[in-house]
Amino acid sequence: MGGGFPTAYTGMNPPPLENFMAAIINGFDHLPTPHTYDYWCEPGRALVAECASVVVRVDLRKGDRLYINDGAFGSLFDAGTTLNWRFPVRMINAKPHATLKPFSFYGPTCTSEDFMPGPFMLPASIKEGDYIEIGQTGAYGNVMRTGFNGFGAYETIAVQSPPLMSLFETKPAKKRKLVNA
Repeated sequence: MGGGFPTAYTGMNPPPLENFMAAIINGFDHLPTPHTYDYWCEPGRALVAECASVVVRVDLRKGDRLYINDGAFGSLFDAGTTLNWRFPVRMINAKPHATLKPFSFYGPTCTSEDFMPGPFMLPASIKEGDYIEIGQTGAYGNVMRTGFNGFGAYETIAVQSPPLMSLFETKPAKKRKLVNA
């Protein structure tokens, strides 16, 4: 079975994975000789979305629009206007309990397609030079990025920490710890 299982994103809370498994088992139980088949599932986003985040820099702020150094032609294809995924975000080193407001993102390629409408909830005080962690990018963030318009130089850093959002945990995220640079 292909297509993968979903995971949680901002504003998107899929049913528990157990519900999918129950529906699949029920469907197979209605096949002729159901116990003669081998069942294989492609886990998709449910398995890998939480394994990666992208850290971007705010290069320019114009009102509620943030121009960042990655975009829809980079690691954030799914956040672009085609799919408009609303990845969980957080400003790195933000003050606790900062007032949040909605922002949209623009990538660096100077095309109208490098727009991520969001809304992405970030501190109202965010400014040029600040950094944002964009979570849940493990499913397609790395494989969909391109070198379009000369962009595409990325540095990869491994960090051991809980994801910004999880389908599997309800505990608050712990402080992130650098384990490999």
